[in-house]
Amino acid sequence: MPTVLRRIAAVIVLLSGAALGFWVVFGAPHGWVGGMRLLKFALGLTSLGLVTASAWLMFPGSPDDDEDDDTTPHPMTGPLDAL
Repeated sequence: MPTVLRRIAAVIVLLSGAALGFWVVFGAPHGWVGGMRLLKFALGLTSLGLVTASAWLMFPGSPDDDEDDDTTPHPMTGPLDAL
């Protein structure tokens, strides 16, 4: 999938997740009881999942990216290491 298409999809998924989250918090009927209360909880978790998925779409990570890293950080030395 091209990078531009992934980023457009990420923005769409992010906006839909944020809209669902705002609706669950501010717009959903607060009188939901019983099974409908569990549905409201599931919708809240779904909105969090959509925001997480948009981050994955925007910044995809692959195992191949870690192998190309040739620079290793130098070990940190402190003032007591010179003793």
